[in-house]
Amino acid sequence: MRVIKSEWHQVEKRYDCEISIDDVMAVYDCDENVADEIYAELVSGEREIEDFLDDGRENNIDFDWDWLDEDDWWTDRKGGYEVTYKTDL
Repeated sequence: MRVIKSEWHQVEKRYDCEISIDDVMAVYDCDENVADEIYAELVSGEREIEDFLDDGRENNIDFDWDWLDEDDWWTDRKGGYEVTYKTDL
């Protein structure tokens, strides 16, 4: 009899990227003065970063994301996952 063990993980993968004035100018096709205002709104939280990233996607702007985590998952080290078993006859 073969037993199949399934682990059901809830995990987090983290990435980061640096947003510049040039990125703002590319996303909104605007001059540096307007980009400075938008950038200030992003930094202060007046403008949602999710909206900025969505606008970039809509305008085919790709951001360079760097992976921050190691290869092992948080749940591999800390638990926090369910395990189920199924037999395969």
